[in-house]
Formats: sequence, C-alpha cells, structure tokens
Amino acid sequence: MDENYVYEQVAYLSNIACQRMNDFSTQILRTRGGRIGSGMGALLEALWGYMMNQIISQENSLDCEIAWFPNNQYNDFSCIRRDEVWDATSRTGEYFRIEAKSMNIGADESKAHFAALDSEIEPNDALLILVWEWRKIDDFHFSPIVIDSFFDRAKGVAALRDALHIARGGSFVDSTHCPDGCLPYCCTHNGEPLNAAGKRERLSGPNTTRPSSNVSYASNFGGLVRMLKTDSQKARNVFRNMRRQNAVADHYISFIHTNFPNEEKNHYTIAELRETALRLGIDVHSGDKDSLYHAIRSVEGYQTILKNI
Repeated sequence: MDENYVYEQVAYLSNIACQRMNDFSTQILRTRGGRIGSGMGALLEALWGYMMNQIISQENSLDCEIAWFPNNQYNDFSCIRRDEVWDATSRTGEYFRIEAKSMNIGADESKAHFAALDSEIEPNDALLILVWEWRKIDDFHFSPIVIDSFFDRAKGVAALRDALHIARGGSFVDSTHCPDGCLPYCCTHNGEPLNAAGKRERLSGPNTTRPSSNVSYASNFGGLVRMLKTDSQKARNVFRNMRRQNAVADHYISFIHTNFPNEEKNHYTIAELRETALRLGIDVHSGDKDSLYHAIRSVEGYQTILKNI
C-alpha cells in the first residue's frame, strides 16, 4: 500500500480518535478537581494510540496499525504494516513514525519539546500534538478534554524551528569544527544545537559546551511554544518567510497561534494589526492593541490576511 495514502488516512482518522478520546474521558476519566502537573498528558498520548488502532481495525482499506516503541527513543509510535515483521532498527515493516506531544492549555509554558535533529527525521514521519484542558462535565467533576490537535510532517516543523534557532543567534555543531575536538569521521555531535551563548541545548551535545558543572544542557531548543518567539526584526522576517514558503510551518504556526492567542498578538506590532484590520473592514480608529486584536480574531479566516502583512 502506498505510504502517502496511509499517511493521509491516518492524519484524517486522528481527529476521529481525539473525539473518541473525549467521549472516553467524559465517561471514565472523571475526577474531582484537575491538577495541571498530573501526568495526564502522557496518558492522553497513549490513549490516542489505542483509539487509533480501534478505528483503523474498522477501516477495511488500511493494512496498518499503530505500534508503540518498546524502548526509550525519540518517536513514541510507528505506523506499521499489519501482520508483517516489524524491525524498529532497520524500519522494516514501517510506513512512518509518530512523535506525540501534549500541551495543557492552562500551563504557563508547555514542558514538551520537539528536539529531534533534522537528520533523525524521515520525510513522512509525523508530529502529533494534543492541546487539552481540564473541563467541568457536571456540577462536581472534571475530565481531560482534547480541544485541538496537530498532525503533520515533522520535517516541516523542524525546518521552521531550526531557521528560527539560527535567527536568534543559535548554531549547529559542524563535525569539522566540533567544540570537543572530535575527528570529523567519528564525531557524534554533528548537527547538535548550540544557543547564542554557545551552550548545548541537548544532552547529546559536546561536553565542553555544558552550561555549567551543575546543568547538563539548556533545554530551550524545540519548546513547542517558545520556538516560535522572535526577538528581532531578522527573526521576524525569517518567521514570515518560512510561513509563506513552508505549508507545514504555516499549519504549525496557525495551530499554536489559534490555541495560544497571546503569542500571535505579541508577534505583530500595532501598526501591522491596524493594516490587517483595514483589510478586514474593521474600524481602526479606536481601541488599544488588545481590543484591535480581539476584533481581528473574531473574523473567520483572519490568519490568511495576517500572515501576508
């Protein structure tokens, strides 16, 4: 079966899986209160895999299933061929892999990081993000409810992340000039991210670039919300060019900005919001930035105009 066909079908069915997860949560995952740091996000990620297999088993047109990796590595799931031998080392029997992340809408900053190197990602590998909240379902109980989800090719998100990392003054290790002095042919740090201060952003980066003797790595690289922040005109230009040229980047930015509106509002100047409002037929002569942005956001399809400002 064609890999792209399977990918598109799984991407479509993911939305149905999220709805089934919500139905299950409302009936079974009922609790008094709802703690943000509860580990519930990890449970939802696992539940997605189970629900997907339930749905796929009912689809006669698909010969695949969602498999869970047995060891601790970057990807959480693999979409594999049903009733065939699967070898995770060689990728035999696989269609593509899926990395799952969850974000609680009420958290100040998601702990989830998409930090896999571009070289570790295959063209059809997917990134799944579940945005969820504790929602009151009766007078006393709450359930974890997925309010939005993202499923798209991880390589496109990585391209956006890496371009913005460089625009903020970061870099990536070149094996011919490794800070640890590795020989180029045996350097294991090639492509590892370093921040603007030259410190490593992943545990697997060069040992000489540790932030300190007490801190192994900076851990800012790939923050699901943080990686979209822009602190200069150069970074904003890269952000906007990537959004126009990379359909996956556009999808990801729109997804994050839809669910975390302050990120979108803070990215644009008041002058840019006024220009967007004019194009949408909104009165721009009254109100501050907050009220102007609120008016823009109320118009369906506003992001198409905003991204071309």
